[in-house]
Amino acid sequence: MALSFLMLLLFVLLPVLFLFSKRKPKLKLPPGPRPSPIFGNLLQMGDIPHRTIYELSKTYGPIFYMRMGQIPVVSVTSPALAQEVLRKLDLVCCTRPHMTVFQEYTFNYCDVSAAPYGDNWRILRKVFVLELLSNKKLSFFRGARQAETDKMIESIRNRPDQAAPINIKDFMVRLSNNIVCRVTFGHMNEGIYGERSQLHDLLEEGNRMFDEIFFGDFFPGFGWIDWLTGKRKRMQKNVKELGDFFQQMIDKHKENFTKRGEDHHDKEDFIDVMIRLCEEEGSQITTDHIKGSIMDIITGGTDTSASTVTWAMSQLARHPRVMKKAQEELRRVVGDKGKVEESDLPHCEYLKLVMNETLRLHSQNPLPRETMEDCKIGGYDIPKGTRVIVNAWAIARDEGAWENALEFLPERFEGSSINFWGNDFQYLPFGAGRRICPGINFGMHTVSLALANLLYTFDWELPVGTKEGDIDLDDAPGFVTYKKTPLLLVPKNRY
Repeated sequence: MALSFLMLLLFVLLPVLFLFSKRKPKLKLPPGPRPSPIFGNLLQMGDIPHRTIYELSKTYGPIFYMRMGQIPVVSVTSPALAQEVLRKLDLVCCTRPHMTVFQEYTFNYCDVSAAPYGDNWRILRKVFVLELLSNKKLSFFRGARQAETDKMIESIRNRPDQAAPINIKDFMVRLSNNIVCRVTFGHMNEGIYGERSQLHDLLEEGNRMFDEIFFGDFFPGFGWIDWLTGKRKRMQKNVKELGDFFQQMIDKHKENFTKRGEDHHDKEDFIDVMIRLCEEEGSQITTDHIKGSIMDIITGGTDTSASTVTWAMSQLARHPRVMKKAQEELRRVVGDKGKVEESDLPHCEYLKLVMNETLRLHSQNPLPRETMEDCKIGGYDIPKGTRVIVNAWAIARDEGAWENALEFLPERFEGSSINFWGNDFQYLPFGAGRRICPGINFGMHTVSLALANLLYTFDWELPVGTKEGDIDLDDAPGFVTYKKTPLLLVPKNRY
């Protein structure tokens, strides 16, 4: 009797299932590695996902499909497909996926980098472009960049042990953090060149949290596991402390805001601008938007700048010919005045080539995107809600786009029209499309001035017993692509 009932049930259900399958045709997904039953391909990514994706692309091609836990992911590693995603399908693919650390550290997506695409993002993006990172503001903060760069050079020049090597990353993190603090808060992050400051400690803990994997990001509905492990509580403690610190800065600025004259607009730091816009009638900007914007500026302006200069110095130390050529140009252009100023940089053509080649080989990968509707990429069906990774690091190593792609050759950019403004899809150090980094100018001024002064002021030697080939180019795990081992060099004063 039970068997008869089962047969009847199957007789009724099979036609329904057949019709349902006919209404939903099987998707033509990109090829990809076989996923495991529970974790999918998540455990295959390792500590440095952009390198893993690069290696997988050699097997599965320039577009391939993975499943990270329960999340569908498509990776793109060719210029042509990057152009398809970032230009043709830009509007379809321009939102961000939900990520726990982004939600928490941007005060519920009150920022530009990680916020979902929509009205709030467009409003804040406009503020960044027109108010916070405009050419006028860039010129106003020139003095802060120069003063902090001079201070860094003096700290290297006057170090107690002149024969000891220095860690380039340490000095660059201090420099870039100081510059960001001056343009954000109106003053430097006190103690950053000496004792550690409160903000420095809070940001270091935040960086550690960005390196964590949160279960809820890959298994929706199971975020409670992150509470059981203690990671979510630890993160919220750090976010609260950062938020309290930012609130103190905001309150101090508000105390003085009404005391200033109308001409103060030309002298505003980032918090001043945000408070002014927040208090305008009908404004949609809140205190959380101010805090989220501060996080964008600090995280986007500190580690990425420090990492870029560290990579540049690493490549120059490995290629003495290139370093010598860059130094000769700088010393010829600047002469004996003792330091490089921003007004000198437009005349340093070879330095620009060095910066371009550094950004090609050591770019920071853009944040993942997410499709807002079903679409096709490379002829494959990509369902709505799929995360799309445009691997700029892998694209920069595409032998079809770059001759001798793995070699550091600044001369490849000589006479070339290729630039980093998002129109050349073989070269995407700042991304492209609607989500291109709004701080390109600010970042490039910071790193170019710092690198120029390091090369102009000092002759650089390797520590005793070290050869050029001993300097490795391995990436460290983490949200920002740093060099895995410290770059230790000995500076010899020239000026």
